[in-house]
Amino acid sequence: MLTASFASAEEIPNPLGVASFAELVKNLADAVTKIAIPFVVVFLIYAGFLFVSARGNEKQLTNAKEIFKWTIIGAAVIVGADALANAAVSLVQSLGT
Repeated sequence: MLTASFASAEEIPNPLGVASFAELVKNLADAVTKIAIPFVVVFLIYAGFLFVSARGNEKQLTNAKEIFKWTIIGAAVIVGADALANAAVSLVQSLGT
């Protein structure tokens, strides 16, 4: 007769190292922000380079303005998403206590 003993099974370690879903969301938002901010800086420098190298060429100035505009919008989305995630985590944690 075969019997399975599940009580003696080894416990699987948590690979994420978080204790709750809220902590996972906070860590994920922080990681995305830390990765995305250097890209924002690079694109701001690139847009500045395009502004300087345009030398009055209207087409190149328009391109530089578009890159600058979308870089600022992207930075606002990144910072806003991080702030929203942190606010949601703190709200959930305050409701849990």
